[in-house]
Amino acid sequence: MKEKTGKIKRRTQSSSTMSSSRDKDTSQSQYIPLELTIEILLRLPARSMVRFRSVSKLWSATTTSQEFLNSFSTRSLSLQPSVLLTVRKKDTLFVFSSPLNKTSPFSCLGSYRFRDLRISCHQHYMHGLIFLEGSKQLAIWNPTMKRSITIPKPKASAEGRYYKECIFGYDLIEGNYIVLRICEFRDYSKIFIFTLGAQGQLLRKIIKNGVPQHRRTNHCGKCINGVMYYEALVHLGVGNVERRIMSFDIRSKKVNSIKYPNTCVCDHLVLYEGRLTIVTFKYLPTPSIDLWILKNEDRHEWTHKGFVLPLADMDPIQRQDLRFCGVSDAGEFIFAPWRLSESFYIVYFDLRINGIREVLCEGSLGKEFGCGNGLGLGLGKEYMYTLMRVYPNHIESLVAL
Repeated sequence: MKEKTGKIKRRTQSSSTMSSSRDKDTSQSQYIPLELTIEILLRLPARSMVRFRSVSKLWSATTTSQEFLNSFSTRSLSLQPSVLLTVRKKDTLFVFSSPLNKTSPFSCLGSYRFRDLRISCHQHYMHGLIFLEGSKQLAIWNPTMKRSITIPKPKASAEGRYYKECIFGYDLIEGNYIVLRICEFRDYSKIFIFTLGAQGQLLRKIIKNGVPQHRRTNHCGKCINGVMYYEALVHLGVGNVERRIMSFDIRSKKVNSIKYPNTCVCDHLVLYEGRLTIVTFKYLPTPSIDLWILKNEDRHEWTHKGFVLPLADMDPIQRQDLRFCGVSDAGEFIFAPWRLSESFYIVYFDLRINGIREVLCEGSLGKEFGCGNGLGLGLGKEYMYTLMRVYPNHIESLVAL
């Protein structure tokens, strides 16, 4: 059986042959199968991968294929899951990462200057990429590749109204990133979809059929297993408006609405135990979380669980600054302060054992900010900057923008 094309050819020459006659081509050819080459490339750091794309057309085509990108992301997440930390200073976003399950210093991945990076700018993370939504600009940034792409904002019209804060999602099967935005008209709504492919191609699609009239309400939005969820006010008839969770299936383009459980207030939407879960974090009288887990979407059935966080030994000021950041793939609920200081804790809460572990981030991150990037200038020793965000389950992405 002949070996497939697309092999790496390696030449070796014995020292005796080279000394006797250099003009004679007596080299022996040895081949490395393409499958083995791919396996070797998958083990390399992302930065090395970028350089190797210029070796040959074959390597460039191989390392930019959708199959390779998916394999690289999966391997990155399974071998060394990381936590991503972002800090904003004026119009620049600084990004750091650290292993999720280790007490180790944060390393700086880079910075991105976004001219519309204001207090009101919305920021989302999904599968290695960061989505930024300002008042005038939309952008997707890959901190691993240090590349970005600007997305055109739909133009407003006299008839329709666009609602702020898009939903950022990822289609694991197709390997595409999705930006969803709602536009409400007088008696109907449209869904605008921007699809970003692995090669950086950007496609736009407008969906109207099967979309109930609704408008986006708050920041709750999450993409889970190829379905994008967000809170909205849905028009059910004349004078009848109800707050619900909307679902949009990326592949089938089907839109559905889910009734809220009674007395539930949505702070966050997450994936927990393989299901869509509403999370409400309470500070007073004691830090606690309430979970509403969706059991049956068609029947609008939810299950409630409540937990008190065992944070009695934590400093009251540090405890008050904590906010919910997400759920790791291991099922731990992650809490971190909303503002950066020279030392702070990231708290991991495991509901299964009702226990917490605290990871102290001290010294190294502050030094990088104060010395290398100048983020500590003029802000005092205690707090160098606010607007810190922490994202679990960070991976390196090779998507070209």
